[in-house]
Amino acid sequence: MDLNLLQKAKGYQEWPFPHICIEDALPERIYDELERSFPEDIVCNTPALDGGVTYRYKSNPALTDMRIAPIWRDFFEFHTSPDYFQACVKLFEPHLEAHYPGWLDAFSIAKVTTRNIDNSGDLVTDCQFVVHEPIGMEGTSRTPHLDNPVEIYAGLLYMRNPADRSEGGNFTLHEVTQEVDEVNKTRGREVVSGVHRPVLEVPYKRNSFCMFLNVKNSVHSVTPRLQPQLRRRSINIIGEFNNTGAMWQVKEVRS
Repeated sequence: MDLNLLQKAKGYQEWPFPHICIEDALPERIYDELERSFPEDIVCNTPALDGGVTYRYKSNPALTDMRIAPIWRDFFEFHTSPDYFQACVKLFEPHLEAHYPGWLDAFSIAKVTTRNIDNSGDLVTDCQFVVHEPIGMEGTSRTPHLDNPVEIYAGLLYMRNPADRSEGGNFTLHEVTQEVDEVNKTRGREVVSGVHRPVLEVPYKRNSFCMFLNVKNSVHSVTPRLQPQLRRRSINIIGEFNNTGAMWQVKEVRS
């Protein structure tokens, strides 16, 4: 399927945590159509999050919003489907089999539905337009952190504006050097410095897709952008437990 972000996948990397990154993930003609119809005005006409720097437009309402181009609705429908969920499980099967015994069988028979469209599933999926305002080199919208532990996998498709001349905004994978025993929930599940170090950067590049398994050591961040003038655009794709489990547990503190 031309819309499938995993169509070029050939296995995942184990270090520093299970992940896959694919350049030119989609055929150019497909990506060009998605790029032309990216609904930035619609997304940015919603309440801003994270102190006014982030906009998200999720599967609900994107899948039913007729202002969204049909190719985008097809894209969202596929990447929230049970078939895509199972493809992600299949990709990371060796790690799941080794570290989460029994989950492969459970995932294979679980009901998978799209979050806030049908919440009856054992597992839920979502696909989101994400836009970040340019906040400059003094900071980043995502310091080193762990995602919500109910998340099983997360994918990120970069939709960089062709006119964007800034540097930075790169997805960064961190190696854990000590056990992560707590996260700061107030600061987006931030992980304290000193227990991890950045080891791999994936450039903020159009049509690049990264996905990772949300294991306990999957600390990641986004590098600051240098002299940004335009918004940072991406698509977030996730699969989660629906009150039926979690990938890991650590202490959550609030600052």
